[in-house]
Amino acid sequence: MLIEVRIGPGKRKLTNSITRINRLCGTPVNKIHRVPHITLYGSFSADYRQVERVKETLVSVCKKYSFLPYLIDGFRWIKGEQGRVIYFNIIASTEFKKFRRELAQRLLRIVPKTQPFDKEEDFLFHSTLAYKLDSREFEKIWSYVCSDRSLAEKFSSHTADTEDYHLRYFYLPLNALRITFLNDQSKIICEYDFLQQEMFSRAEALDVKKWSRTLKLFRIDKGIEGFKCSDKQRPPYLISDLHLDHANIIHYCARPFASSNVDEMNGVSVENWNNTVGNDDIYFLGDLSFGRGANPVDYWLKRLKGRKHFIRGRHDIKTRDSKECEVIHHGRYTFLLTHDPDRLPISWNNWLIHGHKHNNDMKNYPFINGDRKTINVSPELVNYKPVSLDFIASLKLNSIKRMDTIDSIPLMR
Repeated sequence: MLIEVRIGPGKRKLTNSITRINRLCGTPVNKIHRVPHITLYGSFSADYRQVERVKETLVSVCKKYSFLPYLIDGFRWIKGEQGRVIYFNIIASTEFKKFRRELAQRLLRIVPKTQPFDKEEDFLFHSTLAYKLDSREFEKIWSYVCSDRSLAEKFSSHTADTEDYHLRYFYLPLNALRITFLNDQSKIICEYDFLQQEMFSRAEALDVKKWSRTLKLFRIDKGIEGFKCSDKQRPPYLISDLHLDHANIIHYCARPFASSNVDEMNGVSVENWNNTVGNDDIYFLGDLSFGRGANPVDYWLKRLKGRKHFIRGRHDIKTRDSKECEVIHHGRYTFLLTHDPDRLPISWNNWLIHGHKHNNDMKNYPFINGDRKTINVSPELVNYKPVSLDFIASLKLNSIKRMDTIDSIPLMR
């Protein structure tokens, strides 16, 4: 039996990465973890009475938390008993560490026959990619995940007709929304939902409608949905890459929406825009809509408020009155606005505001990268709503080394 975090939003990104590595490196299928998760306790054995006490303990500990933030930061490896293990490196938040510590301490009183590391204070948070690797298998995978993209991959990323994003260096902030209790056959016994504050049966845990409700409550909690715009924000506003009508973007960028409901993503994106922007200037930095059967750009522009300045992206090159770039001034700062920071239309060494990267290269392109002097206004990094240039300038940009998302605490120089 096992207590774990099943990866929610973000699972498809990890799975795609694992599948790609398996295909390119030829790793045996029985050495790849095809269902990414974070083990918190176990494996262990329990009889019926112990199972009921484990359930009660889960509820008792889980109800103290709303959700558990963590960061996936690259890959690491350790030596296992049957070979080397490569894993996604998990940096747990303070709340996450506190949660796991209390859970383990209480479970040790109920089911003490478990793994040695469950008793360790310095617990290794990780999500296994591949295990039981011999030297040749390890070197093949490790050299791939540690190297930069090949020239062919870079060329393909600029010429592909799809948005099938691939991550080599994996850097992604995520949140644990549910804690799962599995039986000896890796089937769900029950699952605690932090947002709904309820323990679900296996059937309920797999119910799509219940998962959609969890995501909605998470968006509300994070201020992604149902917010009221602060009067302190002043125009102009900026945002990029809404990808309206693009269902697959939910998977590619770990957006907190049900994969089957692109209309919900569209609705929240439009509502957030119109709740923020009145008769104001807003700069949109490309890729408004995308996908087979997507509504044209003009359809969406009519539904969005504001005096719109359109910087075209990869998927809206035919948009009327759009520009490839624009230079704007705000206070003592000068900014170049463009879609793709890797394809600058002019020579530039000042502050750059861009989109295109989403949350797929956050190591290099977080919300603010002070070393590169870049600001990424992709929706995944600005809570899916336009951000005020006045707010950006108020952050004392020249003193910031790094800021992952608009909610993050800046790392100062």
